Order: sequence, then structure tokens, then C-alpha cells
Amino acid sequence: MVSKFFFSLESIKPQISNKTGSITFVTSKEVPGFANISFANLKLNERGSLEPVWHPNANKIGYCIEGNVLVSIRTPSGLETFTVKQGEIFFIPQGYVYHIENIAETVSEINFALSSSTPETMYLSKAVYSISDSVFNSTFNTPSQFVDGLQKSKNDELIKKLPPLKKAPSAIGSQYKFDIEDSSKVVLTKGGYVQLGTKTTLPILHGLGILGFGLNPKGSVEPHWHTNAGELVYIVKGKTRITVLSPDGHVDKLDVNGGQGAFAPASHFHNIENVGSDEVEVIAFFTSAEPDYIGIGEVVGSYSNELLASVFNVAPEYFNAFKKPEGPLIIVPISGNNF
Repeated sequence: MVSKFFFSLESIKPQISNKTGSITFVTSKEVPGFANISFANLKLNERGSLEPVWHPNANKIGYCIEGNVLVSIRTPSGLETFTVKQGEIFFIPQGYVYHIENIAETVSEINFALSSSTPETMYLSKAVYSISDSVFNSTFNTPSQFVDGLQKSKNDELIKKLPPLKKAPSAIGSQYKFDIEDSSKVVLTKGGYVQLGTKTTLPILHGLGILGFGLNPKGSVEPHWHTNAGELVYIVKGKTRITVLSPDGHVDKLDVNGGQGAFAPASHFHNIENVGSDEVEVIAFFTSAEPDYIGIGEVVGSYSNELLASVFNVAPEYFNAFKKPEGPLIIVPISGNNF
């Protein structure tokens, strides 16, 4: 598939990969249509651990789709440590150091969005090795030869394997996380459902948000746009067709299936439909913590038959049988009525 808005995770080589885990960044290098957003996938095998890192130019939001991890975030005021299990989301502000380790007995996997199309990453090990011996020794009160005993890691060794856990930690709460999978379905129709991971449910969010949603067979997201946010859609499972209309009139119709994603920039007209026989599960990342929504139904519904007739070159009576929605529909069945 050729589109500046589409990506397939399996076709992109992980930037970091070893027997303990992998990290795959999908940036504007791979998806030229990305604007103010990028995607990342982290997989950690049993006791896999991502060393402490930070992003100088991007906030980061994650959705755990498998497993259970322990996350620590070093904020300007202290250390915040919490667990994140399947179905939970969490937020990492720009420049905050964070560490993630797998505390499950199986693989843990997290999908992320970052608020830059070209995110930068700083590693704790590289920061330490950049310090002169004298400054290091003065900072940590170590003997002069201490630094010589530290061994540098190669790029593919930035994911390490930790010793076995004596006991897995119990669930730990935090202002930085939210259980989106267990939250209420703010939209529920025959076509599917929507759950919110925005500032409404996770107040600490800034510059990024999430909608988790499902589409039943023949379900569709109402054609719409967001005036204040681009939308990066990642299909967790199922078969979808995504349509994106650009301002130059070009239409991208993309078959986007499990393990693949697509992007619609802010105010680009787009929609998603389930074209398979099974339920679709989707994570939609936004470049705003409070994305707005304008649906085509409420737009058309706000105009008179006379105006619509002039636009579509028909008689006004043509629209007498046309149902005009008064508000957003969001998710609809392709055929049939909502609940």
C-alpha cells in the first residue's frame, strides 16, 4: 500500500531488538503524513527492562495491550512508581525520566504515541558516560578509578534482563495512569462503542489523548474531523477500511488491519468502517488531550433543504425523506438503526 498516512508495524525494523525485547519507532521518516505525532511499540519479554530514558521534545502516552509492567517516572518533585496492566493507559510528560520493566510471566506489550513526528530519546547510560571523570567523582563522591569500571552498552542492549522477581508487586495507583478498558462506554450503539482516555478521565494529560473503541461487524465511525487534533489510529485486531480526504481533494482509501495504522491530520475528513466478520478493536491517539469532534451528520443536518439542493443539484423535495441528525452520531451501523 502506498500512502503518506499508512504504516504496517511488521514491515518496520525495530530500532532496538534483542532476545529480551524490542522498540519500534514509527516517525515521519516512515509515514511522511505524520504531523506533531509519532508511534512506538515496546515489547518486553519476561523480566525485560527498558533502561531509564527521556524525550526532550515530546510528551508520551501509552496503552498496555498485553501483560503487566512496573513504571517509574522521575518528576521534578520526586519519583512516581506504579503498575500498568493490560487495558490501562499512562502518561509521561516531556523531559521526565522514566523506566519500564516487565513484571508479568509472559510478554508485555505497550503501544505509544509521542507528540512529535521526529521524537528524540536520551538514555541514562549515555548521559552518565558523557560526564567527565572529575565531575562524576565530585557528584557521587566516588574514587578516581570508579568510572573505569563501568561498561558501556551497545545500542541493542538498552533493553536488559533483570533478575527474577521474588514476588510480583501488587497493583499500584497513580495520577499518571487510568484504566480505560474498565471505564464506562460513553458511546454504545449497534455499531460499536467508545471509551475515553482524555483529560476528562486522566486530568494530568497534556498534548495527547486516547479513545479506545470497538466496531461490530458492519459498524462504522461516522465520517468526521477534529479541528484541534490529528488522529493516529492503530488497529489492535480486525479488518477496517479507513478513508482520509485531504484539502487538495485527494482521497486515500486504506485497508488497515490488525498491526497496522493510519493518520488523519487535524481537520482532514475521515472515517473508519469494519469490513470483516469479526469485531474490530482500535486505539485512536490524538494530538490534543481534549480533541473536539464535528460529524458529517450534524453538519448536513444543520442546513435547509433549499441550500442542500443547491449544493447537490437536485430539487429541495429530494431531501424530504432525508433524516437530519441534530448532534454527533460518532459510531453507527452501516445498515440499520442505533439503539
